[in-house]
Amino acid sequence: MLQNLHVKNLALIDEVEITFDEHLNILTGETGAGKSVLIGSIESALGKKISKDMIRPGAKEAVIELLFWIEDQKLIKEIEAFDLEVEDGQIFIKRVINEKRSINKINDSTVTLNTLREVSRRLFDLHGQQEHQVLLKEKNHLSMMDHFLPENARYSLEQCKDLAGEFHEISAKIKEISIDDQQRLREMDFLKHEISEIENANLVKGEDEELETVYQKIVHSRDIITSCQAARMLTGYEEETSIGNQLSESIRRMQEISHLDPQISGFYEQLLSVEDLLNGFHQELTTYMENMQFDEQTYQEVEERLNVINSLKDKYGPSIEDVIAYGQKAEKRYNMLCDAEHEIETLKNEQERIRERYLKEAKNLSEQRCKVAKTLAGNITKALEDLNFLDVRFEIEVTKKDQISADGMDQIRFMISTNPGLPMRPVQEVASGGELSRIMLALKSVAAQADGVDTLIFDEIDTGISGKTAWKVSEKMAVIAKSHQVLCITHLPQIAAQADSHFLIEKSVKELETQTKIRRLDDEKSVEELARMLGGESITETVLSNAREMKEMAQQQKNTREK
Repeated sequence: MLQNLHVKNLALIDEVEITFDEHLNILTGETGAGKSVLIGSIESALGKKISKDMIRPGAKEAVIELLFWIEDQKLIKEIEAFDLEVEDGQIFIKRVINEKRSINKINDSTVTLNTLREVSRRLFDLHGQQEHQVLLKEKNHLSMMDHFLPENARYSLEQCKDLAGEFHEISAKIKEISIDDQQRLREMDFLKHEISEIENANLVKGEDEELETVYQKIVHSRDIITSCQAARMLTGYEEETSIGNQLSESIRRMQEISHLDPQISGFYEQLLSVEDLLNGFHQELTTYMENMQFDEQTYQEVEERLNVINSLKDKYGPSIEDVIAYGQKAEKRYNMLCDAEHEIETLKNEQERIRERYLKEAKNLSEQRCKVAKTLAGNITKALEDLNFLDVRFEIEVTKKDQISADGMDQIRFMISTNPGLPMRPVQEVASGGELSRIMLALKSVAAQADGVDTLIFDEIDTGISGKTAWKVSEKMAVIAKSHQVLCITHLPQIAAQADSHFLIEKSVKELETQTKIRRLDDEKSVEELARMLGGESITETVLSNAREMKEMAQQQKNTREK
């Protein structure tokens, strides 16, 4: 469960810290108070990107921290599989957003966004304001139902994904080879020319760099010789003012007085070392200049070889390694085209073996889906009845696709009839906004019993509902909260009345700065907030009385359920 949420310098939030309880935590507040920012901070733990513009003006960074406590040993092992340590069942998630980047940490270990998402989705499930809209796209129905698959079916699903990938990869290879004879011969001639051109060049890795160095020396040899001669003259012994002669005179002078002071003797020895270095330099420079003699033939050979290499690099790749690799690829393609019929036959045989394996796994997957569909449809129907759908029928239609795909050969469609005598129709063609919200809540309530997620977060699940239906939704929320921690942002007093812990989100102005604050309400303050939700600005004694009655009714329902 989510124990603690700490947010600092995010949008209108200066600093907020909330300690949540078990069961049903309700958050209410006026429109614009900052509820969306709060949900956004929780969403950030799921890897949602947060713009640097969300950093509170004047602050260098925004900080979001969530502390979870878990008991499930299986879940702990799953999280530890990400090379994370879990001490005393605590998971601490921290995100820091600054001008340059965001930093993601789990239990003091820096993690990638992908790891953050994988860990967080195991800790809580968040239903956003528009999430029910996914029901409108039939392609989402399959993944939603697959959430309920048993372990052996999940294995078949993974196998279908891998095998379908292999099948389509082979199909692409067959298509690539399956060209008419005339086209094949033309391509073979072209490939043969390319292979021959690369092979005849006898390329050696790194020779282009070596040749380029030699070429530059030849091109600039006159400038090199002129400068080297000048340096040799200046440092030698030919001229009276050259460094060699000046150094010799310095050595002679220091030798005359070296016996007078041990320190001068040290200076003398240093000068002798300098003379050795200078003589060595002279010798190496002379040898270098002698080797700088290039004839015209050498120049032409180097230039021609560089032209060959550079021409190949222009055609086949930026480096010699790339050219060689291109040649190897071309040779492989050539050999394949030479024996195209045999190659196609081999690929088709392999594809057929993959197809047979795929069909076996897809069949098992389909059988499991049909079983899950029947059970799930019954459970959702029951949940919908609890949510004030009268005489509702909900079915999950399973049909077959005619092609091999990564998710198997089934098509899934959610079907519903909301009134007696009406035929079953696709959910997206029938349901209104409020009905979609309830259908999604029904799915979530059934899923909550099936998976290991302890914390469910609902952001305005009450969209498009009111009256008796609102009471039914509130009762369903309270039932879910008996076995799960639930955080719910709502505008409906019927839902808020069910709160085990009630928090108020409000906006205030302090020293010309707008801030969002959150505080826990006691029973009396909770009644006052319910009255505000019922009566708006005019909170009369009658409205307060209605609010108390609503709170008492919710408590009576709880007491009845607990018996």
